[in-house]
Amino acid sequence: MVPSRWLSIGATLAAMASISATTPGCGPGTAVPPEAPNVFRPTEVAPHACKVGDLSDCTARCDRSEAVSCVHLGLMYEAGQGVARDEARAAALYKRACDGGEPHGCSNLGFMHEMGRGVGKDEAGAVALYRQACDSGDAHGCGNLGFLVETGRGVGKDEARAVTLYKQACDGGDAHGCGNLGFTYETGKGVEKDEARAAALYKTACDGGDAHGCGNLGFMYTQARGVGKDEARAAALDTQACDGRDAHGCCNLGALYESGTGVVRDGARAAALYMQACDGGDEAGCTNLSRVRSTPTSP
Repeated sequence: MVPSRWLSIGATLAAMASISATTPGCGPGTAVPPEAPNVFRPTEVAPHACKVGDLSDCTARCDRSEAVSCVHLGLMYEAGQGVARDEARAAALYKRACDGGEPHGCSNLGFMHEMGRGVGKDEAGAVALYRQACDSGDAHGCGNLGFLVETGRGVGKDEARAVTLYKQACDGGDAHGCGNLGFTYETGKGVEKDEARAAALYKTACDGGDAHGCGNLGFMYTQARGVGKDEARAAALDTQACDGRDAHGCCNLGALYESGTGVVRDGARAAALYMQACDGGDEAGCTNLSRVRSTPTSP
């Protein structure tokens, strides 16, 4: 399936917050880097670029130095879509696009350097490429740079600067940047704590397709933090997050099913959701799955 937003597959989730004392479950989410390929919609940004998936046209257009088409071709090689997967080739194509003035190519190349995919791992190099992309107007590059600045990877840690970058990303239409900006307001990291503002930003992120934003907003509704308590709404948002492959959302949804909060209590469903969360890399999901498996079922 063709991805719907710019940038390459992001890093794994950052360490999750501690388990909430008021639920069986998983607690709030965290700020995270992009988790899925971020590719702009060609019809909205570059109507004359090749279509991702059309190997012949993308190759021909890239060979004619059409930088956007080089990015599309790189995405195909990165994902193995219509061609044998080749991350080194993808990185080379992103570099060609970046050198040709296409900021999205710089963002994607930055990710490859950040993760060491197709090129040597180089977080400082990723910072430089994300900054180049951001300075050229790529919102996703701003968001990715914000995450590295917030976590001090490849650059000095600066939470206030991260807030500025997340805001720049969010204002530029990057839903994931809105979600991470919401997290800074929820926790007061680099900015004055404001849970109502955090909830509003999570909603913007969720409405923009960021599954993690949906899950974080769901937790706010469960806890009545920044919004009124609404357990049914929380369950719907956690479902949306889990369906969007947000492992922590699956964990929180499992907690709701385990306790019968906002949904009909269903221990088997809770266990299945904890397993899904655990399989997705969520440690709290693994812990809860082990617990419910070792707990005798009530008559």
